[in-house]
Amino acid sequence: MKRLLTLAAALCLAAPALAHEVTVGDLQIIHASIPQPAENAMAAGGFMAIVNNGTEADRLIGVESDIAEKVETHESKVDENGVGTMQHVDFIDIPAGETVNLEHGGYHIMFMGLKEPLVEGEMVKGALIFEKAGRVEIEFMVDPPGEGGHDHSAMADDMTMAEMTGDPVVDIAAVMKAQFDTPENPLTVAPISVQGDVAIAGWAQGDKGGRAFLRMGDMGWSIEVCAGAGLLQPEMLTGLGLTEADAATLLAAVTAAEAGLGAETVALFDSFDGEMFFTE
Repeated sequence: MKRLLTLAAALCLAAPALAHEVTVGDLQIIHASIPQPAENAMAAGGFMAIVNNGTEADRLIGVESDIAEKVETHESKVDENGVGTMQHVDFIDIPAGETVNLEHGGYHIMFMGLKEPLVEGEMVKGALIFEKAGRVEIEFMVDPPGEGGHDHSAMADDMTMAEMTGDPVVDIAAVMKAQFDTPENPLTVAPISVQGDVAIAGWAQGDKGGRAFLRMGDMGWSIEVCAGAGLLQPEMLTGLGLTEADAATLLAAVTAAEAGLGAETVALFDSFDGEMFFTE
């Protein structure tokens, strides 16, 4: 019966792509996959099912791959107000006799600072690090865009709907409001610091706030990351593809733009918990 359930899980995750799996000891890793991101995307999501057929729990404590500058395990959540957040988690428990799905709206893998475009159908090498099972070499299949149920693809579609005027400040505010603003919970976007084809915007919505990193593409401006104080770390911006010099210039512009704001507003921008990546 457990084998049938495992097969069903594999089919659900893999359709229409061909499922693949790796077995090590009592663990089965089923269809490790990455939905193909946009060509210029700097982040991508990873998905799979992990089956523990044993009698002892294990724990996923790390993921490695050479395709990105940083690889982390993340968890997406939606609060009672319908606001989605995503934050880094140090481990994912794999209980004995259970299947843990890395999927839409829950645990998943984030590849940040992609080093090159990913092509549908290719296999990319990686490794899962378990507390008990140790290091397990795997391959991620690059699935068609939108496969794997990544919860940010629909958000990316919505963000391209805002009409672009050519004024980056106006367009960035419009993109963010098209995504998040509601009559019941209005969004304010300011200040907006633009450097070429990238920008950082502060935002507030009720008692929540943060900063967004945006990039200009063929369809206009789109949000790539929402974060708090972490977005002001140079390594975050270089991980998103900026040179050290460009990162320093953008951060200087943000610092200058926020200098005239009150400490309470800056603290609100800093307060966003974790990092929320948007991928197409």
